Amino acid sequence: MTLGEKIYRLRTEHGLSQETFGEKLGVSRQSVSKWETDQSVPELDKIVAISDFFGVSTDQLLKDTENVQTTSSTAQVSSENTFDLEDMSPESGLLRVEYRPGRRPRFEYKSKKMVGNLPLVHINAGIGGRAKGVIAIGTVAQGWFAIGLAAMGGFSIGIVSLGLLSLAVFSFGLLSFGSFSCGVISFGAIAVGIFSMGALTFGQFAFGASAHGAQVAIGDVASGKIALGYSRATGLYTQISNRQPFDYENACRAIDEHVSSNWLFFKTWAKGMIRWF
Repeated sequence: MTLGEKIYRLRTEHGLSQETFGEKLGVSRQSVSKWETDQSVPELDKIVAISDFFGVSTDQLLKDTENVQTTSSTAQVSSENTFDLEDMSPESGLLRVEYRPGRRPRFEYKSKKMVGNLPLVHINAGIGGRAKGVIAIGTVAQGWFAIGLAAMGGFSIGIVSLGLLSLAVFSFGLLSFGSFSCGVISFGAIAVGIFSMGALTFGQFAFGASAHGAQVAIGDVASGKIALGYSRATGLYTQISNRQPFDYENACRAIDEHVSSNWLFFKTWAKGMIRWF
């Protein structure tokens, strides 16, 4: 077991995040990450600090032994009640499967390959598992591609999700899909955005059963500068179709006349939506 793997094991057994552990030692989270992935070695004073903090000897940390055993009461666990399976994939990364009576099993995989300061893949399954990587999967996940109960990243999927492209029950992003969705372009049962589509929608351009758009609104009930509704429409220019096709030419003319050219991209979309609705 390498020094980095020993530090990783001690830190996770104490339930510390890299950031919290780094603060206690007076170093950055990135430094802790590099130690644990054997990209760098702690300075001598930091090794002594780690030894004192976890209650282990420096020999246990530095010698090429398989295990480190803490002497502090908070870290002692009976060998009869603990099962650790480590180093299943020494070439590609660190794999840990832990079981302790009274707790749910926890699985964690962290690839040794790094992209900047992030591991390529970080999977941390189990209650409270936090994952951070280019590809991150965990209870709380943060990465370029993130999947979790709470996910944040470029492309994110979760119960609560924040990302450039976001899919979730509660979704927030540049392009978002969810039961409740908020974004520049949003789709959901309740959707809020510049361009929004759903059952109840709010935005500059809104399309849905009840649509409220500052510029254009199309739906059963529509409210906006340009409002096209099947049962009710309120706005500067309105049409009520009674479920007959809208007067496409007049509606497009109204959009051109009453909607600023700053919305050119979305105006084009709105004209297309008139045909679709």
